Amino acid sequence: PKKKLNQTKTKQSCKNVHYDLVFILDTSSSVGKEDFEKVRQWVANLVETFDIGPEKTRVGVVRYSDRPTTEFDLGRYQTLEEIKGAARNIKYYGGNTNTGDAISYITKYSFSEEAGGRPAIQTIKKVAILLTDGRSQDYVLEPATAAHKAGIRIFAVGIGEALKEELDEIASEPKSAHVFHVSDFIAIDKIRLKLRRRLCESKCSSLIEGCM
Repeated sequence: PKKKLNQTKTKQSCKNVHYDLVFILDTSSSVGKEDFEKVRQWVANLVETFDIGPEKTRVGVVRYSDRPTTEFDLGRYQTLEEIKGAARNIKYYGGNTNTGDAISYITKYSFSEEAGGRPAIQTIKKVAILLTDGRSQDYVLEPATAAHKAGIRIFAVGIGEALKEELDEIASEPKSAHVFHVSDFIAIDKIRLKLRRRLCESKCSSLIEGCM
């Protein structure tokens, strides 16, 4: 009974937390088509956490390999069902892993009003969830620092060969609350609830020390 109560509480608190939320998904060759299908489903499941809508949480997706591309921006879809449908159809391309380039891209473009991001006056929190399975082929520290300075809270999810040091460079402070690492794509579902809990903590600073 206690567990059920906590789950309900988490679900309720999540409905009160509104974000401009952008997923940054590695679609490089090392991921592979079969494993990327698990990523699509993972994104579709994770967005169920939120109350989706133009005045609530907006969701966008950027995929990257050699270069970043917007799959759909924050202003594109207005309902949960539309976003889940689009998530299940994210294109897979293959190629290199230029993670730093992808972070720069979301900082400059993905949260802009042009892309459907809300103006600063609305004080909507900007959150990015980056998922990668390997070492970046470009530098990530400078782009990540610029993203943090722009007020973007980044969660870094690493799979398999992804480097812990690199995930630490990408993620917001405190690293313990924003870095997740799992052994393979089957295991990403295991961190979904933990990530959901972190995202649902509306008053981040009072719940996680040092949280931006």
